[in-house]
Amino acid sequence: MKRVIFYFLLVGVTACDYSKQKTGATTYDFPSPVDTSTKPIEVQQKQVFDLGNGVFLSNDFLSARLNDVKGKNDSSAILNIVSENYPVNNSPWYAFQAWSSEPRKMYLELQYKEATHRYPPKISYDGKNWDELGSDRILFDDDSVNVTLLIDLNKDTLWVAAQELYNSEQVRDWSEEVALSDFVKSGKAGESKEGRDLIYLDIGTNSNEDKDLIVILSRQHPPEVTGFFAMQAFVEGIVESSLLTNFLKKYRVLVYPLLNPDGVDMGHWRHNAGGVDLNRDWAYYKQPETRAIADHIVKTLNESGGRVLLGLDFHSTYNDVFYTQDKKEQVTPTTPWFREQWFEALEARIPGYKVNEKPKGLATPVTKGWFYSQFGAEGMTYEIGDKTPRDTIQLIGRITSEEMMKIIMANIKD
Repeated sequence: MKRVIFYFLLVGVTACDYSKQKTGATTYDFPSPVDTSTKPIEVQQKQVFDLGNGVFLSNDFLSARLNDVKGKNDSSAILNIVSENYPVNNSPWYAFQAWSSEPRKMYLELQYKEATHRYPPKISYDGKNWDELGSDRILFDDDSVNVTLLIDLNKDTLWVAAQELYNSEQVRDWSEEVALSDFVKSGKAGESKEGRDLIYLDIGTNSNEDKDLIVILSRQHPPEVTGFFAMQAFVEGIVESSLLTNFLKKYRVLVYPLLNPDGVDMGHWRHNAGGVDLNRDWAYYKQPETRAIADHIVKTLNESGGRVLLGLDFHSTYNDVFYTQDKKEQVTPTTPWFREQWFEALEARIPGYKVNEKPKGLATPVTKGWFYSQFGAEGMTYEIGDKTPRDTIQLIGRITSEEMMKIIMANIKD
């Protein structure tokens, strides 16, 4: 009982401060604080590596990660993959190009510093269309720390990456395409540490006064491409839904598709250009990305009125999972009925699908807790598995958005 009262008082104070704050987001003392002060990073040198046998490798493109290459013999080489800084989550991102003056097979050993292999390699000949490298071409060492890839090379450039590449330029192109809809506008919420645009999409009508908000975030962590794909499907499902016209009479959707453009373009494993995990910076906003996005959400809400009903932050992990707020601590949510109805609807509509929900309390300063502490709103971390099939991601993304719209419209009355 004391714990519930404690959280009630904290949220009440936060809400009170927020109601007076017209220019930006308020701070909140999470129980398990994290130091998100800027830290030094290791910037990889962009170059083409000449192995001296007619084989070349390159990291000279957006989202590349290849720190060094050492040839062992004419048919094998060691590739060093190093994170931007340490400590860091075990998500060793790699991406490089390779080609050869003559057709040949090459064994490329990926050696990670302080990490174990995680992402099955994808290959492409244009950087846009990707296939998985066959499992028979992936050789693990005895303790599965490093991995050796057997690839076929010729004069055509082969792209090899931990996941499909989707850099800031591609995100901009996608956002501009979505903004062709009559109900979508695109804009700039601020800039990253390195000066890249923080893009947002505003799904609504010309009259947004007193409309409640749904907020969607994605790609705080650079390698989490499958979560980004789910966000794309979710947003496209909203924009293309037959429910949209009625939905936008009372609601508005803000989308921030790429919170960490620096980390994505620089090929980082986890952090932004300030060497920080952005999804631990939702208390004091020490990094420019979190400060800009948090302030933009609050400013938009203050200008138009209404409430934040739901905040969804799309990520990737080993398996599909929804991280939700612990109900024991969620004292005054704006939509207490949403979660249960939404999950029931997903299981009913998606064949063989079982929602994997993991409630967690207010602890570290992540977006899930921020939506609750800042707005008293339902916040979720929407995680997609690294290996979840891409067609399944599309299906789940679109059904989750459609059911979200249905449930909100059915439960909130004038």
